[in-house]
Amino acid sequence: MLPSPQAGVDARDFRDALSRWASGVAVVSLRDAHGLAATTVSSFSALSLEPPLVLVALKETSRTLKRVEAAGRFTVSVLTSTQRDIAAKCASGAAEEAAFDERAWVHGSLVGLSCELHDLRPYGDHLLVAGRVLGVYRGVDSEPLLYWNRAYRAVTELPSAGPGPLPK
Repeated sequence: MLPSPQAGVDARDFRDALSRWASGVAVVSLRDAHGLAATTVSSFSALSLEPPLVLVALKETSRTLKRVEAAGRFTVSVLTSTQRDIAAKCASGAAEEAAFDERAWVHGSLVGLSCELHDLRPYGDHLLVAGRVLGVYRGVDSEPLLYWNRAYRAVTELPSAGPGPLPK
C-alpha cells in the first residue's frame, strides 16, 4: 500500500530511491581573493539554450556557494571516468590546486563552462544556482564519470562516433 501524501516520505527511503538515478559528475569551482573553492556535484543540468543557462544545486551550507554568491561567477567542469580522485577530493572540501587551471577549470575534463551568476532560489536545504554561460572550453574526448548507487562509475559501452539512429 502506498503512503498517503500527508504521511510524507522517510528521508532514508528517499535517499535510497534517488541513489538509483545515474548522473554525470561535475565540479563547480572559482578562484577569488581567497584562492580556489571547489565542490563536486551530480545535480547539474542545462536550463536554456537561449540565453545559454545551466542549473546546479548546492547545499545551503556549502563554502563554495558562499563564494559563488560573493564573486557572482563560477565554472563547471564535467569530469572523465579517470577523475574519480578529483571528484572525491572536491566532495570532501580538499580540492588540490594542481588539478585546476588559472580559470578554475579541472585539467583534462570533458568540458568546462564559465558562468556568471544569473539567479539563486532556495529549495529545501539547497539553493538552485542558475548560471549564464559566457564561455565554453572543449576538453578531452573521453568517457564520462557517473555517480550511481552511491559510487562513482564508468560507462561500460560507448556509442560509435556520431549520433546513432533514432529508436522506432
